[in-house]
Amino acid sequence: MTPTRTIQAFIDAKKENSTPSEEVWNALKGYRQWNEPELIGLRNASGFYPEIYFEPGMDETISKLLAKFKEKVVPHKF
Repeated sequence: MTPTRTIQAFIDAKKENSTPSEEVWNALKGYRQWNEPELIGLRNASGFYPEIYFEPGMDETISKLLAKFKEKVVPHKF
């Protein structure tokens, strides 16, 4: 399951007042390997559904991962 589909499946389950599937939870556990856009999407989803953060300190971990992506951006001049 792709990260984008994982987040969308979680949101869909919550909108239907059901529990997200085991597949969704398993895919969420791999968030440390996700790319920057998916991590931003996960953070945005947590604003509406804070229970998407399933482990303590998850927001801080995401912040650190996003900071690493920011370090990789090289400024340039044209």
